[in-house]
Amino acid sequence: MTSVFITGSADGLGRAAAQTLIEDGHEVVVHVRNPERLSAVRDLLDRGAVAVVGDLSDVEQTRDVAAQVNRLGSVAAAIHNAGVISGPHVLPVNVVAPYLLTALIDGPQRLVYLSSGMHHGGRASLNGIDLSGRRRTASYSDSKLFVTTLAFAVARVWPDVRSNAVDPGWVPTKMGGPGAPDDLRLGHLTQEWLATSDDSEARTSGGYWYHQWRVQPAAAVRDQRFQDEVLETLGRFTGTLLPPHEPEDRSSVEL
Repeated sequence: MTSVFITGSADGLGRAAAQTLIEDGHEVVVHVRNPERLSAVRDLLDRGAVAVVGDLSDVEQTRDVAAQVNRLGSVAAAIHNAGVISGPHVLPVNVVAPYLLTALIDGPQRLVYLSSGMHHGGRASLNGIDLSGRRRTASYSDSKLFVTTLAFAVARVWPDVRSNAVDPGWVPTKMGGPGAPDDLRLGHLTQEWLATSDDSEARTSGGYWYHQWRVQPAAAVRDQRFQDEVLETLGRFTGTLLPPHEPEDRSSVEL
């Protein structure tokens, strides 16, 4: 069994991944935005999942989510699934929260970040970006370019951690809409596979994946200077630097 933490587990791809992983015998830590949302994961809790609660659009609540996970004990994998497609919380939820949780949660040897094919249309610049969300300074495409770059930056600076980004496709979730043409099952399969599989392909790092196929991300994602800019900007905004990687302190935990 592998212990897996999944953000945004109340619905959509996050809930689907949690459900499948529980069915496969893994231990799962689900996440919901507020206590009222616990009812949406009650069936998962009844089947052994554990929940943490916090609004990822708020930096302090995101810190508390990390603390809740750490109090439960180290997890082997984290799937940074939570996301919003529009509004003031695009950058806080899609970019700041994955960074801060990466920096603060102890233990994961596998990190999976939800990207989108729309990241190809993002702007590879953080000039004028307001990460607090008080001003709308970035699009959804921008946010997905930034988080995909974060995944590749983590893969580079933490070489003993498997860090990957996943394009789940345009799938029929609340975000994607009922008419989305892609396969919902394939939309969450790759995240589960990267988080838990012993397949040699799943045990690699620094990949951008679509339905278990490694595909090419936007060129900026592989640009080390842009990666450094993303890390430095997020570290400065949150006041939390990505810590040096120490394998003995971030060992994989198999439960």
